[in-house]
Amino acid sequence: MLKYIITFCFSLCFSILFAHEAYILDKNTQIVISPDPSNSVRLAAVELQYFIGKTTGLQIPIVHLCSNNVDKVIFVGQSSYTDQYGISEECLGEQEYLIDVSPQRIILIGKDTDVTSEIICDKGRSNNGFSPEEDRRQINYQQATGNSDVVSQLTLPSIFDAQGTCYAVYDFIERFLGVRFYGPSPKNIVVPSIQRLRIDNVHIQRAPAIKYRDGSLTFGWPFMKAQFMDATEDMLHLYMRRMRMGGRRWAANHAFTGFQDRFLKQNPARPELFEGSHPEYFAVGRGGGASERQFCYTNPDFIHQVAQDAIRYFEGKGTIAEQVALGEYFAIVPLDNSSWCTCDECQKLLAIDKNNILGQHFNCGTATHYIWNFVNKVAHEIKRVAPDKKLAALAYHVYAYLPKDIKLEDNIAVAPCLHTRNYWAPGMKRNEMMLYKSWIEESKSSGRDIFLWSYLGFPTERGLVTNFNVFPGFNAHATGEQMRMYATDGVKGVYLCGLSEQIDFYLTMKLFDNPSLDTDEILDEFFDRYFGKAAEAMKKFYLKIESVYSDPANYPSYIQTQDAQFHQTRELAWKYLGTPRVMEELEGYIEQARLEAESIEEKERVNSWKIGVWDYMLAGFNDYYKN
Repeated sequence: MLKYIITFCFSLCFSILFAHEAYILDKNTQIVISPDPSNSVRLAAVELQYFIGKTTGLQIPIVHLCSNNVDKVIFVGQSSYTDQYGISEECLGEQEYLIDVSPQRIILIGKDTDVTSEIICDKGRSNNGFSPEEDRRQINYQQATGNSDVVSQLTLPSIFDAQGTCYAVYDFIERFLGVRFYGPSPKNIVVPSIQRLRIDNVHIQRAPAIKYRDGSLTFGWPFMKAQFMDATEDMLHLYMRRMRMGGRRWAANHAFTGFQDRFLKQNPARPELFEGSHPEYFAVGRGGGASERQFCYTNPDFIHQVAQDAIRYFEGKGTIAEQVALGEYFAIVPLDNSSWCTCDECQKLLAIDKNNILGQHFNCGTATHYIWNFVNKVAHEIKRVAPDKKLAALAYHVYAYLPKDIKLEDNIAVAPCLHTRNYWAPGMKRNEMMLYKSWIEESKSSGRDIFLWSYLGFPTERGLVTNFNVFPGFNAHATGEQMRMYATDGVKGVYLCGLSEQIDFYLTMKLFDNPSLDTDEILDEFFDRYFGKAAEAMKKFYLKIESVYSDPANYPSYIQTQDAQFHQTRELAWKYLGTPRVMEELEGYIEQARLEAESIEEKERVNSWKIGVWDYMLAGFNDYYKN
């Protein structure tokens, strides 16, 4: 473990005031919180206490009242003491926090009061299927940290709770203690040893750039499962807070699967949902189960029913069945297929966009007028009753393109769905950047909230679905460019559909918080701090995979020239990407790293990549050439 004295003076993107004196942490320091702390403040104080102890060896108590004989104080969250300094969370905006350091005290405080209206605060259902109330889970903190000398049970705030004080403390832990959260397991966390902690006077006031930051919980997928060293569920949920997942309450997903049980016939498994038979709601000439049969999206009664469901939610009565809604947003997204209603009115609208497609792309506009006309009518009805609330809609598949001759209501928040991991296919990139930019430009004139649905799980998800081991989709540099573009364009949030590799996920979350960070600096720091003596070989291993995966020249000519949707296949993975020559080079790097790793930590971390990435790749390579 590296031993060094840390003296930090940071100015990047922050307001900083310098003075000659500094705060020097000593054994007489206390962490002070209010007598009735929120889950956010409690977690923040416990995490600060734990990492001060891990880095400096000092055991700092958490108290509610300052002792007269203490030399130094760290105030965590708002209290009567911070009020005396004239510092209050009332002066802070959404997710904003403050780090204020002077010679005798440190104040770490953030916006911990939810901006969501109280009546719907704990109602709703996220893209992952749970409410904020269900997400305030209790964990075994001793087990999650691998340390028996800490508090045993701890209740986490929901990732969607206001937790600015947590953000302040995690920023402090990373910035001034040098800790790096490279994964959920204690073995993933880099914790330097500090002999003397000295912090110059500093005043930092900021908030994460991207306000909504969430993703599907796929930590058991290939790569991450081994890279995260079989982390427990408690470790994973604590890690989500450490990485600042959550933020603004928003959700948008396919939301009508409960309608058959409500309006077609009574389901014996949940009879309480049945409200009466309304076959007119459903697509004419179509059949199928709850997630298959579409609806008549021009039917006035169906439109009114959807609007009433949204209003019901905004009145604080919650969601019904599998409806998706969170915070001030209620989702209306069609079922995931194109089996549209065959009635005359629906077919009339569908005919408008018969040729609204470029090439053979999944994301196109062949149902643009049909679906956005439906969304617009629901939004119009809601606006009369709840003008301050919003619908959440996806620009997805055959309704991905902006309807240029429909003036959309300004209470519709839109999330284009982007296959950002597949931009090695130039046609896909052109098509999706076109639709993305059209929505962005429209949002600037309408004031519309734009979110994104990003398929970060490719190609891993494709391998799981079609049963082959993929060539990894390492994509750090392209990800960096995308995150900076999103921040510049005013994107409010991103849902990550699939989280598939350790450093790419870490990089993504860091850039959500601060997109001005340099991609190469983040990568260099990761490989140096995480792998130590084996850093250079492991970095070459990563960069080789990234360069092969992301370069269109490594793919067949038809992929480089066609306007069409493409996904990685077994043949693409091992005939064109993981060729014998590439695999031989990668094997050399991983073997070199195994030889150069010195400490137990370095060896374990290299081995986690060998098992999770290299052995997985080798199995896919051997399977392809064997057959």
